[in-house]
Amino acid sequence: MYRRILLAADGSPSSLKAAETAATLARLTPDSSVTVFHVLHVPMVLLPAWDTPIDLMVRGTAREVIDSTIKAMGLAPEQVHAEVQMGDPATEIVQMASTAPFDVIVMGSRGLSPLKEILLGGVSHRVVNTATCPVLLVR
Repeated sequence: MYRRILLAADGSPSSLKAAETAATLARLTPDSSVTVFHVLHVPMVLLPAWDTPIDLMVRGTAREVIDSTIKAMGLAPEQVHAEVQMGDPATEIVQMASTAPFDVIVMGSRGLSPLKEILLGGVSHRVVNTATCPVLLVR
């Protein structure tokens, strides 16, 4: 069914529930793999001034998010891969999904306030509307 699963992870409670769901899907299909994908959201106005190498950021917050997500899944190490990118989360998730042939994107559905949703659009909403593969939202 789903052999290549892209799990968008941000460390939130709904993201950890999505990790459990991704692990369940992975257990259903032999030779499946899950790519845990975390996006460091750095506003575009800060990117030109940002001089910290990505590996330093990965060791901090991103490493914690990835480690807790992998732990929540409980899969064999050879089934799980981790990727970190910097940028706009929705854009990076969709780009990652289109770059590699993923069968599904699994992600948590976090609610924004209605005003923020209207003005900014939620990450999950933007991914659902722009991804070319199926998206499974987990509450």
